[in-house]
Amino acid sequence: MADVDDIADALLARCATLAVGSPALTIAMPEVSFTPPASGKYLDVAIFYNRPAWEGVASGRLDQGLLQVTVVWPKGQGVVKPMEAAQTVMAHFAKGLTLQSGTANVKITAAPYATSPLIDEFDVRVPVTIGWKA
Repeated sequence: MADVDDIADALLARCATLAVGSPALTIAMPEVSFTPPASGKYLDVAIFYNRPAWEGVASGRLDQGLLQVTVVWPKGQGVVKPMEAAQTVMAHFAKGLTLQSGTANVKITAAPYATSPLIDEFDVRVPVTIGWKA
């Protein structure tokens, strides 16, 4: 059984190594003070824990959830570049990737996917959802 903090550490450490674009986009980590860059381009990270599954008495608890990395882009510049950035995020978290931290062995369980761009008043957001189990 993995500790939830070790799961978060493994996922966030992998996020910290994302190099999207040139120069690389800055990354807004969960619950860490962040000021968006003047360019309006960055990545926004969130971790969602789902209800644990029980694999049996011998195997114990199986933690599972979603990691979401959202590409944020200024409105009015089209959707191609943010979708390209989303593709880079998806490649960084390929299905089968295993991450480790402390008690946690976190595995990316499915191919990440990007949703349709969400366009609001000021920016375009492309969420990339990554399924994991630990």
